[in-house]
Amino acid sequence: MSSPSDSPASKTTSTRSEEPTTLQGWLFRQLTEFWVLARNSYFAIDRRTLGLTRILLGFYLITDLFRRGAAWEDMFSDKGILPTWVILERPQSNHFSFLHGFTTAPELWALWMVMLATFVALLVGYKTKVAQILSLIFVTSMNGRVLLVENGGYVVQSLLLLWTCFMPLGDRFSVDGLLASMRRRHERTADELNDRTEMVDEFRMKPFISVIGLVLCLQIFAIYYFNFIHKFGPGWKRDFNATHYVMYVDRMVTPIIAATRDYIPFRAQQFLTMAVIASEGIIPFCALLPQLVIGDFDVKLWVKRVGLTLINFLHIGFGSTFVLGPFAWALCVFSSLFLSYEDWDVTIRALRRTKRARTVVFDETSGATLWLCRILARLDRFGLLTFDAARTEEERALRIGIVAPTTRTKASTDEDADDALPARTVVSGHGALAQIVAALPIGPVFAWMLRVPPLSWATDRALSAARGRASKFFGFTVARPEGKPVSHLVHVTRIGGRLFSELACVVMFLAALNQALVELWSTQKRYKEWVAEVNKEHGWKLDPQEDEMRTLTHKMRFLQGWFMFSPNPVTVDGTIVVDAVTADGRHLDPFSYAPPDFDLIHAKSYGYNQIWSDYFNRIQGDGARAYQKPMLEYLRRLPERTGKPNDTLVSGEVYWVSDHNPKPRTTNSYGQQKTLLFTFGPTGGPNYQKPGT
Repeated sequence: MSSPSDSPASKTTSTRSEEPTTLQGWLFRQLTEFWVLARNSYFAIDRRTLGLTRILLGFYLITDLFRRGAAWEDMFSDKGILPTWVILERPQSNHFSFLHGFTTAPELWALWMVMLATFVALLVGYKTKVAQILSLIFVTSMNGRVLLVENGGYVVQSLLLLWTCFMPLGDRFSVDGLLASMRRRHERTADELNDRTEMVDEFRMKPFISVIGLVLCLQIFAIYYFNFIHKFGPGWKRDFNATHYVMYVDRMVTPIIAATRDYIPFRAQQFLTMAVIASEGIIPFCALLPQLVIGDFDVKLWVKRVGLTLINFLHIGFGSTFVLGPFAWALCVFSSLFLSYEDWDVTIRALRRTKRARTVVFDETSGATLWLCRILARLDRFGLLTFDAARTEEERALRIGIVAPTTRTKASTDEDADDALPARTVVSGHGALAQIVAALPIGPVFAWMLRVPPLSWATDRALSAARGRASKFFGFTVARPEGKPVSHLVHVTRIGGRLFSELACVVMFLAALNQALVELWSTQKRYKEWVAEVNKEHGWKLDPQEDEMRTLTHKMRFLQGWFMFSPNPVTVDGTIVVDAVTADGRHLDPFSYAPPDFDLIHAKSYGYNQIWSDYFNRIQGDGARAYQKPMLEYLRRLPERTGKPNDTLVSGEVYWVSDHNPKPRTTNSYGQQKTLLFTFGPTGGPNYQKPGT
C-alpha cells in the first residue's frame, strides 16, 4: 500500500513558528522554503520509481545482449571484423574496453553468459549495487570495443547506466529488499504476519533525496534541448520533410516501414516531422520546470506526465520503425524516472480490488509453509491477504489454502459462546494458489496461468509432493532466532558510502558539463573563446578540457554530443556490396551469403540490424581505411563460418554503393553511384586504385 511517507510533499509543509519576526528568522524561513521547493522539484525520487526503473533497465539490457549476440563473434572475436591486436596496434580512441581480454569464441560466449547472469541479477534486484557497477563496466566495454558501430544510442545507454549507479535501485521491488525484510523480523504466528508495521525498513518507504535527481533532470534537458536547437536545417524547421527523407534510408528502416512508406501522404509525413520537433522542444521544459501549484492544480505533476508521454511517443515510434540499436529504448527507460508519488497513488487505487481479498489458512507448525507465508506477507503491498492458523487436522494437512469465498458465518446457538469461531471451508490446490497470486500487485497478470492445464496439473502435483517433505528438504524450521539489529558499523558504512556516492556524482556531472561545452556545436566556440579570454586576462593556462576531465568522460565514452539527424536529415543512402569469386566460380557477397545486389534504387530495406548498418556506413570512409584489411581477412574466413570449402574466395571487389533518397512528394530513389573501394586476390591485402586510374 502507498503511504504518506512515500510522498515528498507530505514532509514539506513548513510550519511557521510563532517566534517574533526577525531578520534571522525570516532568512531561515526563506531558505527552508527554497530547499523544500528545490527538493520537491529536482532532488526527491520515489523509491518505487527506482525499483521499476531497475526492472525495466534489467529487461532492456537482457534484450540488448541478445541483439548483440547475433553478431557476437563477428564483432568481438579475433576472427571477426576487428581483432583485438588491430585495435591495440591502431587504437580507435583512448578508451577502455574490458572485452580486449576476450578473443576466442569460447571465452566470449562464457563472458556473454556472465553478462546475462549479471543483467538477470539486476532485473530481480539481487546484489543490486554490485550488479549495477558490473553492468556499467560490461556495457561500456561492449560499446567501446568496436567504435565503427557506435552511435548516439550507445552513448545514451552508457549514460543511463552511469547515472543510475548513483541511485539505490534495489531498495524496492527487489530480492535484496525482500531478504532484508526477512532478516529484519521473523514472524511465527498469524497475528505477527498480519502486523505489517515494521516489516520493511523505514528508509525504504521514504523518497530518495540526492543530487542525482537534479543531474538526471539536466541530462534529459541536454539530450532534447540540444537535439532541438541543432536541427536548424530547412528539413526540420521550414519544409518539414525530414521524416520523408529518413523513412527512405533503407539501411536503417525496418521492412514494415519499407513496405508501407509509399502509401503515407506527404502531409502526414510533415505532421510527423512537426510532432518530433515540437516534442523535442517541449521535453526540456518538462524536465526543468520547478514545482508549481495553482490552487489545487499541480502544474509540475502534469508537466512531468506530459514529458513522460512525449518521450515514449517519440522513442517507441523510433525504435519500432528504425534500427537504431539501444537509442530509443534507453530513453524509454530514462523516462520512467519521471514517475512521481502521485502516479503511484493513482496506479494503486486503479489496481487494488477488494474483491480479491482472501484469508490464507496455513499450518503454523510447518517451517516451509511459514516461510512461504512470510514471503506472501511482504509481497502483499495492497493489504488484501489476511493470515489465519489452521484450526483442524484437516486444515493442517493441507499445509496452505484459502477460506472459500462462499463460506458463510453460522450463528452460534450458545449465548455464552462469545469466542466461538465461525464455520468455514478451506480449499487448496492450484485454484487457491491462483487466488492468492491474484491478490498481489500485478498478480492477475500471472494468476490465470495457474488455472490452465498443464500448469494447473503440475501445480497440484508439486503441492502434493511438497506436503511433509519441503521443510525437511530445504531445512526450514519454525523455531528461528529473531532478526538481529543492524550494527553501528553498518550505519557508519552506509553514511560513508552515501557521501562518497554524492561526491562522485558531482564530479562526474562537472566532467559531463565540461564535455558538453567542448563537444556541442552550439557551445564549443563560445566556451573556447571564453577560456582564452580568461587566460589572457589573468595570465592563466587553462585548457578548455583538462586531461583529468577528458579521462573521466572519454575513457568509458560518457560523451555529450546531441545532434541526431542534425542539422538536416540523411538524404543519401548506401551500403557495402562485395562481388567475390569463389573457388567454384560463383559470384557471392560474403556479408549476405547471396549473389551481389547492386540495385539500391528499388531496395525496400536492407534488413540489417543496427550493428551492420553502422559498420557498413563507417568502414567505407577514408578515416576507416586502416580497418579495411581486417575486414578483408574476415571475408576470407567465409569457409570457416559456412563449413564449405568451395566458399574459398579467390578474388573480389568491394564497393560502396549509394543513391539519393526520393525527393519530397515522390517515392523513387535516384542517382545511384558505385564506388570501388578496393580489389583483392586469394592472399595479400586490399589493392587500392591510384587516383585517376
